[in-house]
Amino acid sequence: MSFQPEAGESIRLFKRRYTFPKHPAVQGIDIPYGQEGRQGTVYQIKEDNTRNKAALKVFRERFKNKNQVKLSEQLKNYSSFYGLSACLRSVIEEGEHARLIGQFDDLEYSLIMPWIDGPTWADILMEEQALSKETCLRISCMLSFLLKELEEAGIAHCDLSSSNVILPFLQEKARPVFADIELIDIEELCAPELSEPKALPGGSPGYAANYVKDGVWSKDADRFAGAVLLAEMASWHQEDVRRLKGDDFSYFDTDEMQNETERYKTLLVALEETLGEQAVQLFKQVWKSKRLDDCPSFSEWFALFPEHVRNFVSASHEKYMASKKPSVPLGAVSLDTLLHIAAAFEGLGNKKAAHSEYQFIMNHFPEQKAVVEELQMLLNEDEENTRPELNLNPAHYLEAAQHFEKLQDWNTALIFYTRCTQLPSVDFTTKEELSIIIEELQNQVRAEAEQQSTAEKLKQIAEEREKATAAALAEPLEARKAERPKFNIQQFFLRHWKWMIGTAAAVCLGIGLYYMYQASQEKKWHDYIKQGTEAFSQRRYSEAQQYIQQAIDKKPTEDLYTKMATIYISQGQNQQAIQYLSDLKFKKEISPKNAEANYLMGRAYFIDKNYGEAIPYYAAAYKDKKNKYYQDTIRDLVISYASINQLKKANTLVEQLQGKDNKSKAFIAYLKGDLYSRQGKGTEAVDSFEESVDLDPANKKYIKKLVEAYINNNKTNQTDDSMKTKTYENAISLANGLLREDYTNIDYLNLTGQLYYEYGLFAEGKKQKAKSQNLYKEALNAYNQVTELGIQERNTMLNTGILYEKVGDKSKAEATYKKVIKLNPIYGHAYFVYGMFQIKEKNYKKALPLLKKVIQINEDPTDVNLAKERIKEMKVKKVLI
Repeated sequence: MSFQPEAGESIRLFKRRYTFPKHPAVQGIDIPYGQEGRQGTVYQIKEDNTRNKAALKVFRERFKNKNQVKLSEQLKNYSSFYGLSACLRSVIEEGEHARLIGQFDDLEYSLIMPWIDGPTWADILMEEQALSKETCLRISCMLSFLLKELEEAGIAHCDLSSSNVILPFLQEKARPVFADIELIDIEELCAPELSEPKALPGGSPGYAANYVKDGVWSKDADRFAGAVLLAEMASWHQEDVRRLKGDDFSYFDTDEMQNETERYKTLLVALEETLGEQAVQLFKQVWKSKRLDDCPSFSEWFALFPEHVRNFVSASHEKYMASKKPSVPLGAVSLDTLLHIAAAFEGLGNKKAAHSEYQFIMNHFPEQKAVVEELQMLLNEDEENTRPELNLNPAHYLEAAQHFEKLQDWNTALIFYTRCTQLPSVDFTTKEELSIIIEELQNQVRAEAEQQSTAEKLKQIAEEREKATAAALAEPLEARKAERPKFNIQQFFLRHWKWMIGTAAAVCLGIGLYYMYQASQEKKWHDYIKQGTEAFSQRRYSEAQQYIQQAIDKKPTEDLYTKMATIYISQGQNQQAIQYLSDLKFKKEISPKNAEANYLMGRAYFIDKNYGEAIPYYAAAYKDKKNKYYQDTIRDLVISYASINQLKKANTLVEQLQGKDNKSKAFIAYLKGDLYSRQGKGTEAVDSFEESVDLDPANKKYIKKLVEAYINNNKTNQTDDSMKTKTYENAISLANGLLREDYTNIDYLNLTGQLYYEYGLFAEGKKQKAKSQNLYKEALNAYNQVTELGIQERNTMLNTGILYEKVGDKSKAEATYKKVIKLNPIYGHAYFVYGMFQIKEKNYKKALPLLKKVIQINEDPTDVNLAKERIKEMKVKKVLI
């Protein structure tokens, strides 16, 4: 069942009851406070009987997987950093929430995160809120300090913008659990031990350098965008800067980045008046940079601020960190374990953490007088000769635990994780995550304890035999000086037959065990490959990666290397796949002529739309006619050439292909049609797709492409009205044929709905009212079938509302529009369509907030401009009075 919370509805998560509050920005409609993002929807939830607020992130189906959960589990390690509270998150899994997930399967792998109150910098820009010079200096200095701290730790946000910086500092009743400045939308965070995201963030409009628009993920990733942000923050107190802002979300327009425009020159003047000439030089360095490492570090920016401002920010930071110090209850860990933890901290060089543990022991084990006295002497010898302040910081324990995990010292890592769960500053979400880690480590310890391989046993036998032989050779030299009798083989055998037979048996046993071991290892190798292949076929990619890596560790082959690269690509880790195969080629562990490896490298570049880099690898793979990816290679190579406007090469490649049978000829025709489509040659595309369908009438992909080509071609002036009518009729026949074979196929239903809708618009334009109404009803029927299948995709639902309006059912149209907005509270186009509906109905007061919402959140400039025009018209006509 789909999860669609109502305002005021409650939900129980991690043994706590929460309620969904009403969205404060939406008037006239009671919908929950939610924000829709690229990967899912984030709802605000409030804990009953307390003031605590949290964020519930529900992923869309395509993003709901264990890889996303793994990322969330890794991010928690950075939640203790100043300004990264958004990294603290817990995963909703079936183990503790079986009943809830059984009712709403959408909630599996959802996340609970902190809800951070306060305006974003985008809110300040949008409202053109005037701030004092001192306030602007403090905000800008806070950002430079935060980014300096992160940069020094090797961390970068990677997608900085005005919308991703929250300022609890400006909140009237700020919650002390958050820093004065916080970063959100941290899914693409670059940090030690985090993996590169599937899709690299290309930067936000008004903040991204021209040279990083294809995406960047590195510790220096924030240097350009961060400098633009802090410069605009520092200068915002000047009216000239506020007046010249590019749009509601940034000072600069996207198309003027790194150009010496009026805004750029105005900002330089404001920077000089605010922070001095050195700030101007730093910003010029940023603006003229060609690479991120050309930009100054955030330490250089922080040093520019007046001393009193830096002192204010440092004091704010210290106050926040001090507020995180816990009161410490008596834990259940033994004295010996606590002493072991403290000694381990000493060994790691973390004297402060060790002394905090010593202080804890002294406070809670006073009966152990000898231990307390010894610790007191140790602490009195401290450099400052003062009793250390008790500060059991969870970050120290997590850092130590991860260190021992890397060393595969599972038992010590377990001790630190367990101790961390007992610290009162660790909330329920972190404890939940730690319990998962602890369980995994306990399984690891048990597995290793149970395994003593045959190889180890053989080694033990060999060592014992070697010791026995060495002992036999160690008799005194004097005993050998006496003349020995002649060697008698019969007597020797009679005396030593038991030893000889035992030795022979041991050797035979050793050989037998060795071959048994080899056979068992070979079987295990094949089992790993089989399990990895099965996991991959079921899209359990992390599991598949684990099995294939185990197989590689036992016996690497080129086939296994390409399997691993395929797994990386299937997970969207295209750059990792490229690097992986490149390294193998460099180390000559995989042949540069390996067709599958070349295809996969081309494919990784192709998916990232880096067609120029993909072509050489595809060309290499294309040379091997026996390559199992041969047809895929041709297809992608043709598209790659077409995408970089090398149409002559694409056409030449297609023309060189010779099909041996109807299926291969159909494939060639399909490639030609795809190429014609990309060139805007609608008629030729239709002809080629028709040929592919004639040659291979059972191929549904070709039929679907032909229908799409009919629709696109009919939107042009390449054919007359009679031909368009004939084309629509033919397309409808094909689409209905697809549905007859698979009447629940969502793609086919959506395609059919679009087809009838376009045909209806055509008939309406020709004043064929009855015909257009019938066609709209057919389109409505197709879209309703999609909805009945439980699919609530926003475009399909919005189209349904538009069709209800077309057929004159205004009540259902309005109800549908409301439902779309309820499920997608930041879907700007839905507000636009609903607002225009209200204008048609002359409900101008209802239309106004909807159109204002369009201006606020819609990314489509056409919708925004029309909304502004309609609001202006309503004000001129005075229909809002």
